[in-house]
Amino acid sequence: MLSHAAILLGFGLVLQTSAFGIQFTSPTTCCSLLGTEFNGESKVFSVTSTEYGSLNTYWTPAAQQTPTCIFTPADTQDVSRAVKLFTRKNCQFAIRSGGHSYNPGWAGIVNGVLISLSDIDDVTYDSGTGLASVGAGSRWTNVYEALLPYNVTVLGGRNSNLGVGGYLTGGGISFYANERGWAADNIHSVEIVLAGGKVITASRTQHSELFRCIKGGSNNYGVITKFVLETIDASNPFNGFAVDFPPTSTDSLLAGAYNYCTGGSDADPKSHIIFAAAITGNLPYRDVLLMSYNGVFDTASSSPAIRPFFDGTIPGPTVRYFASNGTIKQATDRLSVIQAPGTRYTMGTLSIYADLELFKTLRSIWQEETTSTLRAKSGFMTEFAFQPVGSKWLASSAARGGNSMGITRPFVVVWVQPRWDLAVDDAEMVAYTDRVISRCEQAAKTANKFSKFKYLNYGGRNQEIITHYGAPSVLRMQINKLRYDPLNVFGRLVPGGFKIPGF
Repeated sequence: MLSHAAILLGFGLVLQTSAFGIQFTSPTTCCSLLGTEFNGESKVFSVTSTEYGSLNTYWTPAAQQTPTCIFTPADTQDVSRAVKLFTRKNCQFAIRSGGHSYNPGWAGIVNGVLISLSDIDDVTYDSGTGLASVGAGSRWTNVYEALLPYNVTVLGGRNSNLGVGGYLTGGGISFYANERGWAADNIHSVEIVLAGGKVITASRTQHSELFRCIKGGSNNYGVITKFVLETIDASNPFNGFAVDFPPTSTDSLLAGAYNYCTGGSDADPKSHIIFAAAITGNLPYRDVLLMSYNGVFDTASSSPAIRPFFDGTIPGPTVRYFASNGTIKQATDRLSVIQAPGTRYTMGTLSIYADLELFKTLRSIWQEETTSTLRAKSGFMTEFAFQPVGSKWLASSAARGGNSMGITRPFVVVWVQPRWDLAVDDAEMVAYTDRVISRCEQAAKTANKFSKFKYLNYGGRNQEIITHYGAPSVLRMQINKLRYDPLNVFGRLVPGGFKIPGF
């Protein structure tokens, strides 16, 4: 453990470096140097290359960037060589696994090099250890597909189009969370390229403090090129439902949501529920419950916290399946179509402690802020949701060594997500999202039900995330930042993403 004096000295050096400024090498020169380093290997693509357009793709056009060049490494050693060059020459760069971030600059860059990990996408399974090795450039649809023949799966994205890397380092909410905790806590080990190009393996037994920090630590410590993941049995049928309710059932639905959030998820951890509402254009809002179930699902024998959503106790349910006695791949592939790439999105998040009256208040705030002017925008739709994080979820994560997120008690993740068609409306949609979040936070504080935690993968571009992990976690992350990236390469040279405070 570093001493307090060493910590203060380290912060002083970092701040001193920042105060005097950094002379970055021009991105054009960096791309030229990278091209020389990988001469003849067809791994560096400029804006004028025929491959650039197909490589420079993003899940949402609202996050589209124009890097000076795109680098497509084939393996960890390629990444190591590039990071070593960037560190030596002060070249700015970004790291992209799947490019699913809502925020411009998080998985892209203007005037810099984009490292696209898309070619590092191998997926293998070791039946002896029960571990899956997954390249950081993989997408979850490919991971689930590769594991199907073995009747196993991993904790991964609920939308199969998501990339592996950003999802896992952001914490990762999966359909199996109530049984196994955060997806990040089901990582067995990682292969990571540190500043300067050094490659190490981090796990609970090797570089264990760093290993804990990357679970919720985003891109602050290095470029992860491989994840070794714990697997779970997938021989049970997998079921997924979308249950629509009319506006007349909102109060009953929110009461049911409160019951599920305060014990229902623990009573039946095979279930996983998101309580959402949506407004499309000038149409009335609608309530939608999204639920998955790991196993055969029967309404009559379901737990008391789940049954009312299906048996008519809450009036007017219309049940649609996105997987019926199927597989996790079928469910997540279906959801990737529903939430397809190519649409403009943004997002914002907060966390609260479950309270029925607060649920109603937050929903009202969202509806008030969704004005007729916004509804008239081309392609406008907005979603507002509650995602409970229960005791068994947190206990499962703690049993696997914990993470950097600093969570101490059950809570509810809240998020708002608008979508729209035109770039001219981008700023207005971000402002709308920020207003909803700000008012909801104030309401939660007034009700004494506010949680400081913010889930990184739902974080908006104007939000602080890691600051809210709590003082002990932030200090641990700062100490390990000084240990593994003392010159703050992944802060100075990687401008995008949520950063560790103090650097």
